[in-house]
Amino acid sequence: MVHLCALAAPLGHALVIAGLTNPFTPMINFLAGLASQGLDWLYGWTHNYGWAMMLLALAVSLLLLPLSLQALRSMTEAQALAPYLKRLQTRYKNDRQKLAEEQMKLYREHGVNPLGGCLPMLAQYPFLLGVFKAIQMHAAAFGNASWLWIGSPLSHQYPKFLATNLVQSDYLLLGLYAVSMYFSMKLTPTASMDDQQRQMMNTQAFIMPIMILFLASRLHWYSAFILYWLSFNVISMAERFWVMRMPSRIPKPSQETPATLAGYPHDCPNCKAQLVVVKGSKCEACGAKVRKLAPSQNGAPPAAQAPPSGASAATKPDRGQKKP
Repeated sequence: MVHLCALAAPLGHALVIAGLTNPFTPMINFLAGLASQGLDWLYGWTHNYGWAMMLLALAVSLLLLPLSLQALRSMTEAQALAPYLKRLQTRYKNDRQKLAEEQMKLYREHGVNPLGGCLPMLAQYPFLLGVFKAIQMHAAAFGNASWLWIGSPLSHQYPKFLATNLVQSDYLLLGLYAVSMYFSMKLTPTASMDDQQRQMMNTQAFIMPIMILFLASRLHWYSAFILYWLSFNVISMAERFWVMRMPSRIPKPSQETPATLAGYPHDCPNCKAQLVVVKGSKCEACGAKVRKLAPSQNGAPPAAQAPPSGASAATKPDRGQKKP
């Protein structure tokens, strides 16, 4: 289920493509009004609509920062569970129903919502549609605006490839956005995905930028809009890179051993030696009986499994469990 969040970005781009043809909803109109006022204020400060669009992208990014951090942290925590999920997949590879039950139990025990990063990631797209309509409202002003190479003497020499104002479509800017979109999708964590899902993500990382590039060139999207989208994408990548470098609250599991693969702890709760299970679910080193762990504890530090002071170190195996 975690891989569904990785599809939120392509889904959001598809929603934008569909929404650009019919953005007339009360929410989009309201956001367009806010974006229009923001553009006017930023232009009064920068005296350039290109820089105003980039600052507007920064302002929207800051506004959505709490939701973005929530989504990225959910994805990071889900990735931290990947080793535990792989153990469950090995243990229940022939029982898909049991595997699904144990995976959901694992998420609950660690307080992780596998879909927690999806909706916050989609929250940016209503703002994107609002910005597009705000640019339409400022079409006359953007028709006389320039930015860096856009509107420069070089753009007038190659008007088929470079925009002469911020209303026209600029192929260099489109190319930069397609590259940023590719690297943004490559930053999506894939540790919890299987090989088929990972291959699908790699394919989408190529297909989605090409599709956006084709549609933007055919529909002649404003270079001002692409500039906003590119700026927002670069800021989002910086946020993702920063959050992914933060340590997870979920500890890494211990190294795999025959005992952990069978569902036992890595070390014996009694003698603290690396556990080797022998007949009767006993530790080979000290002879104490050892109980199998819950799915989320598989590979957890042995201290969490130590018996209370004064209690017997030996524990009976769960009823119904088969002895190795």
